[in-house]
Amino acid sequence: MAGLALTQTVLAFQGIPQALLQEEGKQHQLLAAHTGHSEQQHFRMCHWGPEQFYSGLSGRAQAVWNLALEESGLDAYNVSDYACNVPKVPWSWIEKIHTMDHTKHRSYNFQGAYMFSVVHQQLGDMRPQYTARNWLIDFVKENFTDIDLLKISDITAGYKPIGPYDKSTLGGFDSHHPNSSDPHYFASFDEPYFEEMAASNFTLCPGGDRPWSMRFYEAIAAGSIPIINSVTFDTGAKDMWALWEIPYKYYTLTDGEPLVYRQDWVDYNTELFIKYQTFHQGDNELASPMSSPKTGGNVVQADMAAKV
Repeated sequence: MAGLALTQTVLAFQGIPQALLQEEGKQHQLLAAHTGHSEQQHFRMCHWGPEQFYSGLSGRAQAVWNLALEESGLDAYNVSDYACNVPKVPWSWIEKIHTMDHTKHRSYNFQGAYMFSVVHQQLGDMRPQYTARNWLIDFVKENFTDIDLLKISDITAGYKPIGPYDKSTLGGFDSHHPNSSDPHYFASFDEPYFEEMAASNFTLCPGGDRPWSMRFYEAIAAGSIPIINSVTFDTGAKDMWALWEIPYKYYTLTDGEPLVYRQDWVDYNTELFIKYQTFHQGDNELASPMSSPKTGGNVVQADMAAKV
C-alpha cells in the first residue's frame, strides 16, 4: 500500500478532494484484482488509460489517448509514468494534419465553447473556471479582422454574431453536450477544426472548466502558435504537469510581448509534439512531478536546451 499512500499524497497536493481519492483508490484495487496485475507493481497515478486514477478529467482527451495507444500497439500497463500522464494524439491524426494546406490565410482563430461560461456568470457563479474565458471576446473585438475566425460551438438560438469574422453556427462540435448516439464522437477527427488552425498564425487557447484545454496542444499539432492570457487560468492545472514539462513556445498576453508569427517556433513545437505527445517515436519521457513540479509556462529541461 506504499504506492497508494504516495499517490494520494501527490494528488492531495494537487488539490483533488480526499473523498475522491479514497473512492478512486478502491476502484484501482478492484481493477488490479480483476486484471491480475499486482497493485504493488502497477498502482500509480495515471491521468489516462486503464490505470486512470482521477476520473474527473476530459472524456475527449481520454478517448484520444486510448486511440493513440491502440495505434501504437503498446501495452497500456507498461508505458512510462510520463506517457500515462501526458495527453497523447494518434499518429494517424498527425499524418492527416501534415497533408493539409498550411498557408496562413488568417492571423487569429478561436473555435470552441464560450457560452457555458457566460450562462454560469449570469446565474451569479463567478468561480474562476467560469470567468477564465472573459478575456477572449475582448481580444477578439480588439484584434480580429475580416480574415480571422471566431466559431463558438455552444451557441443557442437567437445568438447574434459580433463581427464579420464570427462564423458561429448551431450544432457545432461541443464536448459539453456529446453526441450520445455516436460511441466514437469524442475520438473522431475534426478535419475542419484542424484545417482552420493550420491556416492561422495564432490560436486563442483559454482554459476551460479547469486551467488547461486540449486546444493548446491541438494548435501546436496544427502548426499554429497558441496564445493564452495568463498561466494561472489557462495553463495552471498542476496535475497536468506532464504537459507543462514540454518546453513549448507560445505567447502569454500578460507578458506584454508583441505577437509575431515565427516559423522557427512552429517547427520547434512540432518536433517536441511528435516526440512527447505521440507514440510515433516510442515512449519518450520527461521529468516526473516529484522531481520537477511545474504550474505552467515555457519550461526548458536541463537536458534539453532551447533551440530557438
